[in-house]
Amino acid sequence: MKELEKTKRISISAILFLLVLVVGFVTIRKPDVFFTKDSDHTLQFLNDDAYIIQLDSLALMEKGSYLLIDNRSNFEYTKGHMVDAVNIPQNQILKKEYLDVIKNAAANNKTIIIYNETPEIANNSCLLLYQLGIENLKLLAVDAYYQSETFKIVDNTIEDPLYDYAQTMKEAGIAPVKKIIQKQKTLPQKKKVVTKPKKKKKMPEGGC
Repeated sequence: MKELEKTKRISISAILFLLVLVVGFVTIRKPDVFFTKDSDHTLQFLNDDAYIIQLDSLALMEKGSYLLIDNRSNFEYTKGHMVDAVNIPQNQILKKEYLDVIKNAAANNKTIIIYNETPEIANNSCLLLYQLGIENLKLLAVDAYYQSETFKIVDNTIEDPLYDYAQTMKEAGIAPVKKIIQKQKTLPQKKKVVTKPKKKKKMPEGGC
């Protein structure tokens, strides 16, 4: 009887364990976004300045042929923004509702144009969207700021960086890092000085 009870307990435990596994597989949440571009493609995108545009280039584009994204916070957007710009904050760009807007525009062959306070900040969103498969992207090289509580937008001339980070990343990916071994200097050994004990002088023997 005891052995039968043990067998029943083991069977029940095994069934419960299998049920937990099944429920886990059924309710597991799949990731909402997938990266489709590897580091090599992203580096090529970075090296091509064609994705950077100025205000004069934007003015020449047909209305309705692009989606202009103000990538700043909602608070900054409500204070002032460019005409026809929609607000998609950088920290919320991966939300489904915003990604759907971007993907629908890309599917309709619209160019996605992004600006922020500076081009450096907006570039983060550009790279993220490119890795998600959005290829028709433009970075609007402008500075957005307020002067006497008035919204200002001016061209930002992007200068060449002091260091070529893209090339550095590429080299780091294909070339092994050489380990530098520091040679230890051998210090000259000090000679041991042996001090001999002084011999005590014997007192002369004899008395008066």
